[in-house]
Amino acid sequence: MGVELPGLAEIRIALTGGRGTAKFHVPPPDPGLRRFHHDACRYSKPADQASTYGLLEVFERICKKCPIVLPAAADALWRAVAFAAGRREVLDRAEAEREPRTWLGYARAAARHDPGDDELVDQWLRQARADAALAKDADTLADAWDRINTAHRSFLDRYAAECPEVEAYNGARDAVRLSVGSEQRRVLDQVSAAVGKVSRTRQRTYGPPPELDAGALVCGVWLAARSRGHSARRAAELAHSAAGTELVGAQVVDVTRLPVPPRTGGSAYESPAAWANEELQRWWRGAVADMCTRLEADFEAESADAASRLLLVRDWPLTGTRDAPVAYLAASPVLGPVVPYGYRQVDDYESWSGGDSAGPSFGAVLAAPAHLVAKIEKEQAAQPANQQARFTAGGPITGGAADMEAAHELLRTVFPLLPGDGDGEPPVTAAAVAEQRAARHAARGRRLAGEEQQQLYRIADSIGGGYACWVPGDPDELEPFARLVSWLRWSTVRVDMLSGPSGAAADRWVSVFGTLEPATPTHLGISPGGRHRTVRIPWHRIVAVTGVPRFDRDYGTSDLWQPYEPVDAPPPPPPGPRPSLIRGGGLRAVPAPDGAA
Repeated sequence: MGVELPGLAEIRIALTGGRGTAKFHVPPPDPGLRRFHHDACRYSKPADQASTYGLLEVFERICKKCPIVLPAAADALWRAVAFAAGRREVLDRAEAEREPRTWLGYARAAARHDPGDDELVDQWLRQARADAALAKDADTLADAWDRINTAHRSFLDRYAAECPEVEAYNGARDAVRLSVGSEQRRVLDQVSAAVGKVSRTRQRTYGPPPELDAGALVCGVWLAARSRGHSARRAAELAHSAAGTELVGAQVVDVTRLPVPPRTGGSAYESPAAWANEELQRWWRGAVADMCTRLEADFEAESADAASRLLLVRDWPLTGTRDAPVAYLAASPVLGPVVPYGYRQVDDYESWSGGDSAGPSFGAVLAAPAHLVAKIEKEQAAQPANQQARFTAGGPITGGAADMEAAHELLRTVFPLLPGDGDGEPPVTAAAVAEQRAARHAARGRRLAGEEQQQLYRIADSIGGGYACWVPGDPDELEPFARLVSWLRWSTVRVDMLSGPSGAAADRWVSVFGTLEPATPTHLGISPGGRHRTVRIPWHRIVAVTGVPRFDRDYGTSDLWQPYEPVDAPPPPPPGPRPSLIRGGGLRAVPAPDGAA
């Protein structure tokens, strides 16, 4: 990154081994228990045989099975440096690529800066500044991180300038859509069938050779040429060249696909096969020319609109193969934060081939050109009714504070919690929350204060299984609840709460699903779905915490939240003395009005 960090170079660690080219090992904290850990390094030596080394100098030679434990400030600085250096390396590789610039490639390049990266680096740097010896390095690294972000934005601007023109791209894509099922497309399908639908230029190491679709090939090349500003004549030439790469010299394998009557006489050829091959060469050229003529007749570039509208996008970022037609939206400004939506899973081939990668997906609100939003609305309206709508159009952009408020309202339809909800509120429980807490505790609530370790473990098992719930409110229970969090980390829980910008009774009751993160005296941390970064919920908004044993974390099978139905308050106890239980008999003695049993 071009920076010097003397404080980082002074971080030292005790290690054993390292003779010659051998690996270094971290001494175990308790050598007597080392043999009980199946994944512990068996080559580490006791601490009395260790020597200190500069971590930066020997890091690459430290055994990967040995845990490296540093002080909190040094650990935070090391993580921030490694994170920033990795981001700089990714940016350098992206700038060195010479692949054709596409909007899908732009979306994938923009997605390399994940939501929350800046907050994560800032958190590490704040922890590092707690050590005066590392404060200067933290300031230097903060400047380096800002330069990396600036370089990333500049790279995206240059990338977008080389991408296809959006209006021309949409017009050409509409022409290609209209050609589906046309006579010209059907003729090109017959050309593909005549040569066995086998590509001669694209090779595959494993499996059968890729299929040849002449119609898709011609339409794809023509679309790329017209969307990049080439003339109709040049686009036709490129389409002919691409088709010729596959079909010039190709052998006919199915003569029944050739047109009737033939264009030439067969007496001039040595064999029927030579005659069929000549018929193919004359046939495909005319079919490609007819296809290009049809596309040009339907092509009309859209007119750009300077106005912008709000557009809610679910399953953001647009980095999947299916997102290629709308990937140009990645260049639109994002209003407000991005919120958790789901988890994206891809096959191994797409991940290995440089395509999309598995990971959390989000909901985002864009300030997109109005004519593009109208086009997306029209295309989405034509989809089947059982297909979930991915886009939701909002109102026009006015340039004021109302835009952000409208964006937040759209985001809450995807996920009800936004960053900053509850910040600055007095930690006072609303009356509606207090009523729900009393009702939930009366139904299945458990108390934690004063319980022993074994009993707390049983309570954690009961909560994780969904048989009981814990209702906050008693400050003395925060410490035992922190111990429960460590036992419930791998269980999916449900947090019932009051969400919204104000936390008033007029806001929305919701249940959020996820895994628990370390809690603080003011907030409860939860990772939505167990896949997203931690969301902080103020204690005074939470009704109850319980388990969801049947929650499925796979993509598209479980929601991250759902509306919460308030529970009715339990009826008051009947007047008079409570019935007493007779031990061992299973019968209850109910006092009569005159005092007799």
